[in-house]
Amino acid sequence: MTNDTFEPPVAVAVYRLYLSFAPQVFSFPKIYRHSLGGAIERNFLVLLETIFEANAMPRPLREAPLLRAHAKCELLKLLVRMSFELGIVTDERYFELAAGLREIGKMLGGWMKFVRNGPYAKAE
Repeated sequence: MTNDTFEPPVAVAVYRLYLSFAPQVFSFPKIYRHSLGGAIERNFLVLLETIFEANAMPRPLREAPLLRAHAKCELLKLLVRMSFELGIVTDERYFELAAGLREIGKMLGGWMKFVRNGPYAKAE
């Protein structure tokens, strides 16, 4: 996945953040590796899938999958914070993941705003 293809920039950001996080799951304590670590991995992948789903839809219909993607992003923020508070993820790693997820949330919010108010928005 590169920036010179037609993927939305937010998909590239999610992809890169997931690639940087995935090896971290192997260092999770066994008790959390498949529960918390697996949940974080699954939600990253569902977030990426939902972004591509939104991108494939006609512009007026993109809001619903974008709202689902935004909800997944918020859930990821919570799960990453939980892993930090449990002492599984280091301070530096947590702040890197949190900053990346914050940026992804902003990108999704901007995309939703464009869908709501852009040239293809529904007239009310």
